[in-house]
Amino acid sequence: MSISFLLAFSNGFTQGVSLPLALKEVIPFNFKALADTPSFRWEDKTDTVWSLFYEGEKFEGKPTEIFAYYASPSTLSGGKVKEEKFPAVVLVHGGGGTAFPVWVREWAQRGYAAIAMDLGGARPVPEHKQETPWSTTSNPLSNGAPDDTDQYKFFSINKDFTTQWQYHAVANIIRAHSLIRSFSGTDTLRTGLTGISWGGYLTNIVCGIEHRFKVAVPVYGCGFLYEKSVWLSRFDSLGLETSKKWIEQWDPSAYVGNAQMPMLFINGTNDFAYDVESWQKTVNLASEAQQLLIHEMVHNHKMGAEPEEIAKFMEDAFTNKSEKPVLEKVKKIGKWFMAKYENGDDITEAQFIYTLDAINNEDRKWVTSPARIDEGIILAEGSYDIKAAYFLTIDGEGIRSSSPVYFN
Repeated sequence: MSISFLLAFSNGFTQGVSLPLALKEVIPFNFKALADTPSFRWEDKTDTVWSLFYEGEKFEGKPTEIFAYYASPSTLSGGKVKEEKFPAVVLVHGGGGTAFPVWVREWAQRGYAAIAMDLGGARPVPEHKQETPWSTTSNPLSNGAPDDTDQYKFFSINKDFTTQWQYHAVANIIRAHSLIRSFSGTDTLRTGLTGISWGGYLTNIVCGIEHRFKVAVPVYGCGFLYEKSVWLSRFDSLGLETSKKWIEQWDPSAYVGNAQMPMLFINGTNDFAYDVESWQKTVNLASEAQQLLIHEMVHNHKMGAEPEEIAKFMEDAFTNKSEKPVLEKVKKIGKWFMAKYENGDDITEAQFIYTLDAINNEDRKWVTSPARIDEGIILAEGSYDIKAAYFLTIDGEGIRSSSPVYFN
């Protein structure tokens, strides 16, 4: 028996897949199965976006299949591009969502191999029957995983793990990664993950388990849901002890500190679901974090996939670039706010964004005003009664970055 095998066994670490230490004996993931290529079958390879089913976890003692869309520069070209190895991305939808062909197509047009799966035990109706490219009409699968309703997200926490939505969703994201890594056109050294809303929530969890990803971008979703989020009533319903169990097992705050890859966190100032305070606390846990807080960003799949910063961040991670501005914590001196920055030679504009409101996240009014850029420091005059504030920078290509949020 080799030393490497013994080390992998003792650490619960198989081919780059492992739980945070505190959860190693708690959640019964089969690491070898997750790291191996799952069984799969192509459903349709006649279009530029292909569809497939792959093997999932057992649910209520029965095998499951997961529906997914796949696209790459090769599928877009009708097979004319064959030999090149493409970077790959795994795309994770949010609550009530499904696998989106428009999403994998957009990434394939950027030069990526892309896979997007349905994590609600369903399959979408064909694209031409959807009302819009981002519509979510789908039909349950007879052999699907649990749906993404509160019954399985929150209220199965005291039941077997195989009845809990997160157990299936996390495993099926990792299985999708293992699958796309097995395709001949994938560069396994350049794979990324991004998710929207509940998909962002899952991205934070997966990043603490799946260390084969080179880079990750969670959008909206974060941890500390039990402190400030739209789901506080669920924790009230669960009660103190059961909530504690849910938090320890499925709040992203238990995972994201174990992430080993660069992460870009994106959210909107007035998000109805994921409060800025909980989001910032989640960002603070990651070891290689950058962030972008967008003024009044709308919450939906289309807008969550739109920021150009997602693809730019992945590209920089794959090429080991570190040119993106890194802003330090905001400091307040009287009425003045300031933040130091690195890698800011390309900054062309800076904004000071703040709120005077201490009310519900979605009801706050945030004000934007110009900020000064001066030899490694961004500076703005505010007021004594500002409750939260941050700086946002824009470079010559229009790529945005923001500082950590200051809270009074």
